[in-house]
Amino acid sequence: MVIDKKSYDSYLDSRLEELWDMAQYIHARPELAFEEKEACRVQCEFLEKNGFEVERNLGGLETAYKATFQYKPGDLTLAVVSEYDALPEIGHACGHNLICTSALGTALETKKFMEDHDIAGTFIVMGTPAEESGGGKIKLLEQNAFDGIDAIVFMHPTSDTTRLAGECMSSNSIRIEFEGKSAHASSHPAKGINALNAANLYFVATGLMRQHCKSDLRLSGIIEDGGKSTGQIPDFVSIKASLSCFKAKDLEDYTERVRNCAEGAALATGCKVNIKIKPGYLGRVPNEILSEVCRKELIDIDEPVMDGMPFDYGGEDLGNLSRVIPICNPYVTIFPDYKISNHTEQFRDLADSPAGKRCIQVSSKAMARTAMELFMNPEIVDQAKEELKERMKDE
Repeated sequence: MVIDKKSYDSYLDSRLEELWDMAQYIHARPELAFEEKEACRVQCEFLEKNGFEVERNLGGLETAYKATFQYKPGDLTLAVVSEYDALPEIGHACGHNLICTSALGTALETKKFMEDHDIAGTFIVMGTPAEESGGGKIKLLEQNAFDGIDAIVFMHPTSDTTRLAGECMSSNSIRIEFEGKSAHASSHPAKGINALNAANLYFVATGLMRQHCKSDLRLSGIIEDGGKSTGQIPDFVSIKASLSCFKAKDLEDYTERVRNCAEGAALATGCKVNIKIKPGYLGRVPNEILSEVCRKELIDIDEPVMDGMPFDYGGEDLGNLSRVIPICNPYVTIFPDYKISNHTEQFRDLADSPAGKRCIQVSSKAMARTAMELFMNPEIVDQAKEELKERMKDE
């Protein structure tokens, strides 16, 4: 089947002002993780108005939703993912107001294509809360909310040149508590067990450990509680640490080494130690098959794109999803001049600027065109699934 995708781009352009109005509305009303009631409401109402069947409170999460369109039954189910939580104090400085409205734009354009060409299959918008903190996608995965979806498209705004995302970091949060014995630091130091000594020894041990780790290791830590006074042997010290790297298997190895460093420091100083590991997000598993489809569509709409699938040192709960379902993850620029940081006032302001509006336009067209191509050539999705299997062998 040969179709004129430009006609569907024109349709998206005719709906762009509606999408931009919503993006600005959400930007002006930032809501934190699991509290995105207004952002969720306006998306659900918009999708219902435009012919999608919406399931609210998805997976038991009040601000999650699933919106489904099926022109007629078919074997292929594609989804675009929406996220819409903001950051504390600084609001939509990660541009999630653009992510969710780009998902809606993708849905509008794809739905019209399916109707015009009698396309069998299902297209879904997955509304996922709490990316910044809480891992909404992970919770929905645990509730089997993504079951039956064959492939996913998802946009994130960025700076510099638009790109197709490669790997990102897997992470764990670590809390270490050393318990010693208090004593007067001057008159009876021999009666004390210094928990701060254990903490210092831990930092020395992990510092020496770095030589024997890959270059992508990121390990940082702070002492949250380091004692009460200089005249008293510290009997309790707590450390907060974060650990990240690209490969999940390396993360497991490094976490065990950090645990050994803490236990060794406790043994050497006579302290007791309590170690708490909190899993973070797993790294993104990129999919070249799907990414190359999207790359072609971006180029066809005259959007400059970086070569390859560049990695980055961030993390997102899409990573967990990418290990189960093949993903296409374009990062579309809102500031092409040079690289700037997300989570800044500058990025927040750009997400409410003409550059943000353009990001919605480009992203919606590229992702919808990608979905069209996959519906017309479902064997591409089969190839993407095989690629995911191969990549997971190295994880």
